[in-house]
Formats: sequence, C-alpha cells, structure tokens
Amino acid sequence: MTVCACCEDATGLIRLWSDKNLVVCSDCLDWMNAERAKQIAAHGGPVRVVGYEPIFRVVDVARAVGHYQRLGFTTEYHDATYAFANLGQLTLHLVPDDDPDHHQAAALFIHVDDADRLAENWRKAGLEVTGPENQDYGKREGQHVDPDGNLIRFGSPSPN
Repeated sequence: MTVCACCEDATGLIRLWSDKNLVVCSDCLDWMNAERAKQIAAHGGPVRVVGYEPIFRVVDVARAVGHYQRLGFTTEYHDATYAFANLGQLTLHLVPDDDPDHHQAAALFIHVDDADRLAENWRKAGLEVTGPENQDYGKREGQHVDPDGNLIRFGSPSPN
C-alpha cells in the first residue's frame, strides 16, 4: 500500500512530478508549503510567484467568450470589452486587440490530469483538436487553436 512519505497516511495522496515514487498527502504538502513560506519570510529570498493569469488578445471579445464557453470554461465580463474565462485553476483574460490588423496570438501550455478526456470533451463541443499523442519525454499532448490564433497546448503524463 502507498502511504505519505511524511506522516504515513494513506488518503489524499499526491504524486510529485519530480519523483513519481515519492508521494505525500495533501495535509503534509500544505504544511511543507507553509513552512517554506515562513523560511522565505524570515530569511529573505526571491519573491514567490503566487499566481498567474495569461492574457489572450482577441479581435472580438463576445466571440471569444462564446468560444471558451464551448470549451467548458465559465466566463464573466469585467466590462463590455474585457472578459475572464475560467477552467479549474486557470483564468484567461480575454482582451480586445488594439491593433487587429497586426494581431499577435499567444500560446499557453496547461497540465491536465487526462489529455484524452479533455480532447474528447472539446471535440464533442464541435471544436478542432490535434492529438493527443505520446511524446518521448513522458507526456501525452494535444492542442487547440482558438478563432484568434491563440494556441492552447495541453498534456498529461503518458500511460505506462
């Protein structure tokens, strides 16, 4: 039976990306993160990034909102020209491109628990998805391009 390497609990285990043989429970992971934050606060060090929210420039915000809703995102408007699209822990900012004649698309990679299921859900919504395919570095990856050319690549660990 697999147990937490810290407290030997067998519930709520998290397998670490860096070492798949080392697992810890959610409570111990929270405790370790809190201890790390205390050490950084006490001894200085680099500022920690505590969140991130990519910005996708879009030609038509309403069209982009509709597209991301089809992908399964929940959406909300900040105002008539600025919106947010949320999927799990991911928040995208959908902002109008102030120079659509020279539009520049963005790219984003998201780690998911099941790349095949995500691709299947997006295809069921009538959207084009490439892959997923196994990569030689242990990931199973696919991708989708939105109507404004913004690329969302996604991947999960390859099945063993």
